[in-house]
Amino acid sequence: MVSGDFGEFGDGVRFDAGDFPPTVQCETAGVDAAVWAGGHRAAVESVLARHGAVLLRGFGVTGPDAFEALAGSLVSSLYGDYGDLPHEKDADRVYKSTPYPAEQSILFHHESSHMPQWPSRQFFCCVTPSAEGGATPIVDGREVYVALPEDVRERFETLGIRYVRNFIEGLDVGWQRMFGTDDRAEVERRCAAQGVSCAWLPDGTLRTTQWAPAVIRHPRTGEPVFFNQLFLHHTACLEKDVRELMVSLFGDDEAAYPRSAAYGDGSPIPDSTVELLRGLYDDLARRFTWQRGDVVVIDNMLVSHGRDPFAGERKIMVAMGDMVTRRELSDGPVAAV
Repeated sequence: MVSGDFGEFGDGVRFDAGDFPPTVQCETAGVDAAVWAGGHRAAVESVLARHGAVLLRGFGVTGPDAFEALAGSLVSSLYGDYGDLPHEKDADRVYKSTPYPAEQSILFHHESSHMPQWPSRQFFCCVTPSAEGGATPIVDGREVYVALPEDVRERFETLGIRYVRNFIEGLDVGWQRMFGTDDRAEVERRCAAQGVSCAWLPDGTLRTTQWAPAVIRHPRTGEPVFFNQLFLHHTACLEKDVRELMVSLFGDDEAAYPRSAAYGDGSPIPDSTVELLRGLYDDLARRFTWQRGDVVVIDNMLVSHGRDPFAGERKIMVAMGDMVTRRELSDGPVAAV
């Protein structure tokens, strides 16, 4: 892991690296979180470079304006055009968390890692912690890379992943919401500009196909990271009843499913390989218990995140910033485009 001087976090603020994620605890009332963060951005970055995540606790951030201000003080720019998540009301750059059934897990992923661009920083703010469950587990992609069997790692490094997505209304986000337009020509233009293949199916469904690396080198640390969205696309990760539904609707044509993934050359990724990976992620996952007002900052290119099932009300806000494009990655076998 990367070492570094964490610097000073200021009077009335305590840093604890004993647990994961490392915690910056504000012990003084009335501290303006955004002002504090802007003045200690370098120290926060040092923690992120080593651990990939940091928990800011005790700053009392519970509203979208305060959350946006805090997140904005730790990045050069926040991203407001993310089509996969709904916006918080009257908040252009703050999103609601993924609207997914509470009784199911959201599997580990690096946000937008299958896309030509992704956020280098992602922020989560707890407005309402769930009464039971609902953790946001985190896995370090550097640890995954090291732990992978050599033959599995080399195949992913060499071939990357081919993602196919069908924007089927009712089964996934519709293409109009994803792209923020009803203009097919505009969608085609954007896809072409990003190197994404797109096609319109007879029923009007948009299908996109794109290649992405499964492993990258982190632009700051230079370390190899297992970095992808395999679990959110591979059909082996579907719940049993959902997979049965997909088979009833589309038969064995997995390319017709809302999402699917194969090796970059189109050859199938065996279910057994996905099962091996899921077990590895489960072994490496680290969890913490949300408290109201918590803000977690993650380096999206170092760590993946998920969501545990939960009971009761739960509200987490999300923000993203400092977008990175695939073209910006260093040249080399793990970052080929």
